[in-house]
Amino acid sequence: MQEVDSAGSSFYLALNGVPVFCKGANYIPNDVFIPRVSEAQYQNLIASAVAANMNMLRVWGGGFYEKDLFYELCDQNGILVWQDFMFACSMYPGDSAFLENVRLEAVDNVRRLRNHASIALWCGNNEIDVAWANFEESRGWGWKQQYNSGQRTEIWAAYDTVFHHILPEAVGAESPGSFYWPSSPYMGEGKHATYDSGAGDIHYWGVWHGEQPFSDFRKYIGRFMSEYGFQSFPEFSTVKKYTLPEDWNIESEVMAAHQRSGIGNLRIRSYMEQHYRVPERFEGQLYVGQLLQAEAIKEAIEAHRIAMPYCMGSLYWQINDCWPVASWSGMDYYQNWKALHYAVKNAFEPVLLAAQADSFSCKIYGISDLMAEKKARLQVEQLDFEGRVLAEWSREVVLPERASVLLDSIGLDVLRSKAPLSGSVLRLRLLEGERELHSSLVWLLPPKDLDLPAEPGISLKLELGADQWLIAVRSEKLAKNVYLQWEDAEGFFSENYFDLLPGTVKKIRFTPNEKGQNPVEGKLKVSSLVEMY
Repeated sequence: MQEVDSAGSSFYLALNGVPVFCKGANYIPNDVFIPRVSEAQYQNLIASAVAANMNMLRVWGGGFYEKDLFYELCDQNGILVWQDFMFACSMYPGDSAFLENVRLEAVDNVRRLRNHASIALWCGNNEIDVAWANFEESRGWGWKQQYNSGQRTEIWAAYDTVFHHILPEAVGAESPGSFYWPSSPYMGEGKHATYDSGAGDIHYWGVWHGEQPFSDFRKYIGRFMSEYGFQSFPEFSTVKKYTLPEDWNIESEVMAAHQRSGIGNLRIRSYMEQHYRVPERFEGQLYVGQLLQAEAIKEAIEAHRIAMPYCMGSLYWQINDCWPVASWSGMDYYQNWKALHYAVKNAFEPVLLAAQADSFSCKIYGISDLMAEKKARLQVEQLDFEGRVLAEWSREVVLPERASVLLDSIGLDVLRSKAPLSGSVLRLRLLEGERELHSSLVWLLPPKDLDLPAEPGISLKLELGADQWLIAVRSEKLAKNVYLQWEDAEGFFSENYFDLLPGTVKKIRFTPNEKGQNPVEGKLKVSSLVEMY
């Protein structure tokens, strides 16, 4: 839906007349060798999207038109599909043979996919309109400046024919009523998307490529955020599959070769120095790199959801990987959840408490995707790292349906009067009677400035269930970003990279990848941020 308003024009999907905030990620091929992707891998990926509270995947135009199985799984699991046509980051020929080939390819794929309930929209291409920027000489990626006036006219005519005539005509003829969008990002005819666009969709890369701070995710918010991202390394078990011990340095030749961005590994380290104490050990750098990525994307998602209904979509780059590599993915090539995917699961919860702090205050927002308003009680506690309650506040609140609302604002001077910010944390809880709707911890300083307990005293209690282990994790003092690994087994932890308050117990399920596998109890390794430094 696109409706003119005071800021420009809205851009959102509506199901049965109800506006939907789209929560999800960009999707790329699962392997560089497409035929070797198994049905189980497709099933696991879509199940992971559902588990992370996603409702949309964008099939990126640099990949391929996915197998029927992918769309069937999306249909069955309530995942909407933003479907790019397979054109990305390049200008294309305009001769009659090529154009006819494009037409036939479009007709074939629209016919094949049009009856899938999951198809939400068709998009002509990825980033070509903004890269060429035909109507503004000063914009674009420098492509058009390489050609003379006649060549530019010819190249743009081919673009216009494909993306403003052939493809929309194919969609209109083969799937009447389906929405077509010429390019992503795109603002409108003759207007190119910018970070300040008040219409259309935006790809925001100021954070990462532009080296802007994470807080800039709050500044640059469009009507629909269809691409943004931040990199991390895979976990150590994945890195071991393509390295030898002599390669265990993020600047080694092998690590550089397994990096999707030429600036990547050192860019990760640069951001890491701003937020964390950089670990000396290689394994610690991989772990903290994942925390860094999770922190970045959590900041972005919460900013986008706080801005609803102005912003009605948040699709980060990217959910998956096509080879074992450092990249922007939330799941690595072997479909291991990174810290990012665990963080996304929380950030996309239907009811969410999100906080934004600056130098003066901490603002607390309530966000709801529910179809009716929700009355609840907001409880805020300031705790020290041994679990003592230093101060607490409580108030009755109302969350409007499908909207965001400012619930409270607390001055940092008030918090500092109780304890140093380096030694305390805010616990936010949203309660409906005795039932907890959502809870979160808010850190008011970067992790590098926190005085974390040197020995948090983490203990584990294990119980073998049917095809899975049940793990109870407890800590004597605050343990930040608790990380579990089973050294002799690969599998899935229902929670990981989590913060644990003193005296509380976190119950986790571990499911081995291989049924019947019985990992050794003593091989379960637990650590937290302070031990990784």
